[in-house]
Amino acid sequence: MAFERRLEAVVLRPGLPGQVKVTLGRGQQQFVADVPVELLDPSLRLPNSKFVAVVNGRDLVRVEAAGDTWLIIQNQIRDVLNSDWDPIGVADIVGDEYDMYIGHIHSLLAKDASEKDISDYLLWVEVERMRLTGTSVDQRLRVARNLQKSSVASSGES
Repeated sequence: MAFERRLEAVVLRPGLPGQVKVTLGRGQQQFVADVPVELLDPSLRLPNSKFVAVVNGRDLVRVEAAGDTWLIIQNQIRDVLNSDWDPIGVADIVGDEYDMYIGHIHSLLAKDASEKDISDYLLWVEVERMRLTGTSVDQRLRVARNLQKSSVASSGES
């Protein structure tokens, strides 16, 4: 299963032949990557060009067409996961620990998935991905409700 996340991106300068240097992310999680020019529209290849990048690990996969809208969605889901879920207790230390799950959670919300479906996905993450015993059903259902209540669920973005 690929885990994509969306990051703010700014072109720094030309890189190696056929590449540009791009800053991805913000703050402590920020990093610089060499990106093949064919992944960027010509208008985005100039220094100081800004866009939203879809990355897998540290590799740019594509440019996010929805741009800033996706950053808002990602931030809303991240806030709920960090404040209400946080099964490994690191949200205060590493604010983007659960970003790899945001895309799938958003797709569940966009499909109007039930609280149980969202809770089941969170349990799968806890048990299969994190190798934990799983948080309580009540906590996962509360997280699911809070995700559904957020404006993410009504954004229609997918």
